[in-house]
Amino acid sequence: MPRQRDQAARRKHLLEAAVQVINDRGPSRMQMKDIADVAGMATGSVYYYYDNIDEILRHVHAMAFDRYYTARVEAVAGLTDPRDKIRTMVDMGLPRPEDQALSLALYQVIVAKARDPQHAEMITGLCGEQRRLYQDLLDEGTEAGHFRPIIATRHIAENLISLEDGYGLGLATGNHDYDYSQARHLVLEAAAHWTQCPGLLG
Repeated sequence: MPRQRDQAARRKHLLEAAVQVINDRGPSRMQMKDIADVAGMATGSVYYYYDNIDEILRHVHAMAFDRYYTARVEAVAGLTDPRDKIRTMVDMGLPRPEDQALSLALYQVIVAKARDPQHAEMITGLCGEQRRLYQDLLDEGTEAGHFRPIIATRHIAENLISLEDGYGLGLATGNHDYDYSQARHLVLEAAAHWTQCPGLLG
């Protein structure tokens, strides 16, 4: 068991190093040696855990999936009020300062691998799971009488994800037109309008 924990910690350390390299050099220019240097490990050690750069990029995708889907599922599972669930979804859907490096790396990987079917499937999966989660929570709130959607809940879900991505890109790339709190308010304002639930802004 300790060995498995050590290996998991090393993989996480390498992926964090890869995120830094992606943001410093871009995914198309990164090499295994770059990751090894940032991680403070021998290049051969990187190859022990990952076969090539593309495998590492896929694992960066997986990190983002855990952060922006799995973590949100776990967070809303402990809540009972659908309004709290939607607020939590928005809170976690926008990158906070500690999330911005991963978000920026993901955006760059998406662009660099835009013609790669496997990466396209991964980003489609992430967006699809987030949309379904949002839609389920919106339907739950509608059935409970908290929401009176003016458009289909699927469309609200799609719109909220698009707003998160748009503002998230701005936050991750240093757009000074808004900060996290302002972006959060704008997304919740849209959600409140589409669901006719002013309480979402509370």
